[in-house]
Amino acid sequence: MELKAEFGVVVEDLRKQKPVVHCITNYVTAESCADVALAAGASPIMAEDPEEVEEVLEGADALVLNLGTISFNKIIAMEKAASKARENNIPVILDPVGVMASTMRLKFALQLLKTGCVSIVRGNYSECKALYEEKAAGRGVDNADDNLEKGAGLRLAVDAGKKFGCVFAVTGAVDSISDGKQGIVLNEGHPLLEDITGSGCMTSVLCGCCAAVTNDMMIAAALGVVIMGQSAELAANFLEKKDGPGMFKARLLDCVYHVTTKWNVINLKQEKAN
Repeated sequence: MELKAEFGVVVEDLRKQKPVVHCITNYVTAESCADVALAAGASPIMAEDPEEVEEVLEGADALVLNLGTISFNKIIAMEKAASKARENNIPVILDPVGVMASTMRLKFALQLLKTGCVSIVRGNYSECKALYEEKAAGRGVDNADDNLEKGAGLRLAVDAGKKFGCVFAVTGAVDSISDGKQGIVLNEGHPLLEDITGSGCMTSVLCGCCAAVTNDMMIAAALGVVIMGQSAELAANFLEKKDGPGMFKARLLDCVYHVTTKWNVINLKQEKAN
């Protein structure tokens, strides 16, 4: 798989086509999700009322479902949107926020997965493990598996991808992506991503932006993760000693824009650095 060549084509198409990405997300990170989609070149829409989601989705190129602040009405809206997306062959990205800590979230995420409508799952190790094992056992919504043995993320991505028939992007200090047949391991990003709200949510939206302009969901998931990772590294390089997570987050959006508008230049610099 010639990743850099494939990535370059998708980035170019993303900026040219300006796809509509329908996000039913959580109110904690909704603005960040909309901002990151715009910075990458997409056009976000955040409709979540059950009465309009199907109509809105008909004009969309990808659907991102985020379980962060799930509610009864959102479940109905997501079910309707997911069904319409499957009917219209629109890629669906599932962000299973907190499924390891809530039986309701876990059951709903599994329900979506088992209908076959989900194209990509983007979650941390704890979330993806809960989905694979179909068991909720955790506290909070943050990743609790900080000391994983080498290769654990990739094995989980492969096993989960094979079980559910879609692409799993298991993100963390090391990112692992698999469709159950082939796998990609990425070592990009920055520790400050763990100190801001919404880094995972934004990564899922970036996967959705990429899925909107390619039929290869492995490429879409990997590129979404890569854009976030490279943007985080670039943002951290811009920080001064007095800066912290707040400035990092502001810089992060700038860097998503720079990475996607200057892809070849940024990758060329990284190649030289290696």
